[in-house]
Amino acid sequence: MIGKFCSQITRNLVCAGLMAIPMVTLAATSALADDSFGAIARSRATGDKGYAWNYSSRSQAERKAIGECNKVSDSGDCRALVWFKNACGSIAESNDGGAGTGWGSNEALAERYALESCSGIGRGCEVSRTICTE
Repeated sequence: MIGKFCSQITRNLVCAGLMAIPMVTLAATSALADDSFGAIARSRATGDKGYAWNYSSRSQAERKAIGECNKVSDSGDCRALVWFKNACGSIAESNDGGAGTGWGSNEALAERYALESCSGIGRGCEVSRTICTE
């Protein structure tokens, strides 16, 4: 009797465990699908910028930001300066041509880090743009 009872419990536990695996996998996949990437690109020669947000991968966001920058710059030197995931990105620029970027979980953090980064490069830094993913 005990042997039959134990095998029934074991069978129920195994079935419950097998049913839980797809649910956990589905939750993990769903969380990954919700990731949203952004990027900021800038031309060193012209100071022109490009922005991207709410893309499904880092590479897509960087390509879009670089492409947008190249459309307005014509210098061919646009580079992604910062990328971010499920967050905000910011760029600060100095009055002598320098730039710094930062990212954070909210606009205030991204801007603070961009200003700190810029301050190490130039003088009179001001945030020129902050974007956030949804």
